[in-house]
Amino acid sequence: MKKLPIGISEFSEMIKGNYYYVDKTLLIKDIIDLPGKVKLITRPRRFGKTLNMKMLQEFFSLSGKEGLFNGLKICKEEGIVKDYYRKYPVIFITFKSVKNITWKDAYENIKNQLSELAMKYSSFEMIEGEKEKLLRAARGDATTGEYANLLGMLTEILYKSTGKRTILLIDEYDVPIETAYTYREKDRDYYDNMVAFMRNLLTAALKDNEYLEFGILTGVYRIAKESIFSGLNNLAVYTIFDNEMADKYGFTQEEVDEMLKHYGLGREDKEVVYKWYGNYKVGKTENLYNPWSIVNYIAKRTQGGLSPEDASLTYWISTSSNDLIVEQIYKSKDIKEKLDVLIKGDSVNISINPDLSLRELEEDETGVWVLFASSGYLSAKRIKRKKYSFRIPNEEILEFFKESVQKWIRKKTKIEMKRMYDALDEMMEKGEYDKLKEKLEEFLLTGLSYYDVAKNESERFYKGFLLGMLAIAVNGYAVESEMESGYGRLDVVVYPKSKEYGNYAAIFEVKRADKDESLEKISKEALNQIRERKYHSKMKKLGYKVIGFGIAFCGKKVKIQVDTL
Repeated sequence: MKKLPIGISEFSEMIKGNYYYVDKTLLIKDIIDLPGKVKLITRPRRFGKTLNMKMLQEFFSLSGKEGLFNGLKICKEEGIVKDYYRKYPVIFITFKSVKNITWKDAYENIKNQLSELAMKYSSFEMIEGEKEKLLRAARGDATTGEYANLLGMLTEILYKSTGKRTILLIDEYDVPIETAYTYREKDRDYYDNMVAFMRNLLTAALKDNEYLEFGILTGVYRIAKESIFSGLNNLAVYTIFDNEMADKYGFTQEEVDEMLKHYGLGREDKEVVYKWYGNYKVGKTENLYNPWSIVNYIAKRTQGGLSPEDASLTYWISTSSNDLIVEQIYKSKDIKEKLDVLIKGDSVNISINPDLSLRELEEDETGVWVLFASSGYLSAKRIKRKKYSFRIPNEEILEFFKESVQKWIRKKTKIEMKRMYDALDEMMEKGEYDKLKEKLEEFLLTGLSYYDVAKNESERFYKGFLLGMLAIAVNGYAVESEMESGYGRLDVVVYPKSKEYGNYAAIFEVKRADKDESLEKISKEALNQIRERKYHSKMKKLGYKVIGFGIAFCGKKVKIQVDTL
């Protein structure tokens, strides 16, 4: 049984260390065959971008290690192996660690990485002027302009030394720009300085460079309108909205099935990992999985001895940087309202421009949905030109959004959702509903006070508001609306996903009152309707004891009646 590759991003270590490797080597064929001398490939974090870049480096590099590709898929492409295997000088650089809070510290970080790169090639033969510049960069004494030109200069040095044009691999190119955007309020010049430097660095290396064989950049976002790629007419972009290379990042269903089988995991695990870590989409390719979460889940099952249920943890969310995403969730009520729809399991259709500009997030309200999809927090399905259907892909992301919206509500309305969850938990387990009635009434009153609610607001509004609050407040329970039961459709039902979460289900019937004085009467009528139309019959057939909630609203006021049915 092979070792699990947790935290392994070096391709040579993956192969030589007997780690389980999901074979993505046909990416090499895509890189060669697809158009674009410079290719930008965007995918969510921890979907295999760095490992794939290291794999490309080992395949193309003159100094690549022998035997790494034996038995892998690319070996069947004999023409590619003959013409490209270990035939080029390759420069690899990653900017994934440039997450500093100020421009000064970020520039120092980038400078250190470029200095290390300069030192690596300082022994190559070159003319005196180039040697002097390279040694200055290696010592950390070069000017900002010299550092911006370093990658371009290295391609020329390598060409003159080897007679071969250089392949340039730039990993996580957008991390410095995203970080600068995140901390723009703390350092006013940070973002503009970073955009200017990265533009100069990439332009010098990639634009009209006669010493460049081809260039590959990876990142999470396509930052097109910042002039980062100003004048690059040889750039081809492949994002999560495109069909090309769709199966080369993330795991496919077949790959996950094979991996589970290798580690002796069966049908139940297959169902759990699909629900928790699958259902991503790239272009038309559906049901891709998050590699980081899959590997960690298998580790908990095989080495930690956990059950499938207990091993279902938020591995990716816990290690990913969520600052920019959380900032957007907090930005407006409109985003939060759409998230309410998504959290309930529905999709939202939005017209977008897939070419993201971080700066435009302040101006274009649809840009946030491109951000969510590009970074792996939503899946996007194309409906027609520039119109997409967005949804939450799996339970891991659902938990993140629930927690984020809970924090948003607490920040805006001072509501502590955990207290309502605890009360619901107690009711589902013991059937004691007084505390939930009290907390629910309190939270509905407080939450409604944040909205401009008219007295003639429709029942649909109140039902939607209740659904949203319950959906983000619970874990381990299903929340549904318009379920057929008895002699009609009940408004909202909450019930345990399994008996370990409790033996009780709760049914909520929502009605609007015309005046405050009618709230008591209308709430009693709502509770009676649950009884008379036998809305509880389906839950009882499933073996649950049922508690009914009759809820009446009038503007921002509410009254609740509760009883065991």
